[in-house]
Amino acid sequence: MRSRFDSRIARWPVSYYDLVLLAVPSVLLVGLVAAATLSIPFHLGITVASIVSASFIADAMFNRPPSKRPPSGRSA
Repeated sequence: MRSRFDSRIARWPVSYYDLVLLAVPSVLLVGLVAAATLSIPFHLGITVASIVSASFIADAMFNRPPSKRPPSGRSA
């Protein structure tokens, strides 16, 4: 049975924390591009992107902290 975070391309499963690590620089890049192309100040685009990135990191650290237990359905 495939979990919803299993990759269809890669041969290894993609975890939630992998997605967080992908989302943080992606959001910062979107903020940078938005500040460069739209008529918003550079510092505002980066600040908003930083707050969104920090919320991803806070969610990964405090709401869904990594544990030493193996994921359900897998043996240690």
